[in-house]
Amino acid sequence: ADQPQPGPEEIEAMRVAAKRTLPARLAELAEKYSFTYNQVRIKHNVSNWGSCSRKGNINLNLNLVRLPDDLKDYVLLHELCHLKHPNHGEAFHALLESVCPDHRKKEKELRKYRIF
Repeated sequence: ADQPQPGPEEIEAMRVAAKRTLPARLAELAEKYSFTYNQVRIKHNVSNWGSCSRKGNINLNLNLVRLPDDLKDYVLLHELCHLKHPNHGEAFHALLESVCPDHRKKEKELRKYRIF
C-alpha cells in the first residue's frame, strides 16, 4: 500500500477526524475491558502508532484514522494493555491475547501500513 505523502490540509483533516473519533473509541474499549488511563493525546509521530507512559497517559498517532477499524482497535488495545504491563513480556502478550485473540495476525497486517 504505497500511498502518496499527505499535504498539510490532509494532515489537518486527519487530526480533526482523530480527535473526533479516537478518544471515544479508546474510552469504549477501556470500559469494555476494565482499563483505566489518565489522559489521551493525539500526536503526529512518524515512529509509532501509539504509546503509553508510566503515568497512564496514552498517545495516539493521528495516522490511525487511515487504518481499517480492526487494526485501529488492535493498536488501542495494545496501548491499553501497556497500562498494566509497560513492556512486551509474557504477561503483556497474555493480556493482549485475552482482549485481542488474533493480535499476532493484526500486528503483521499493520506492518503493511506506513506512518506519514
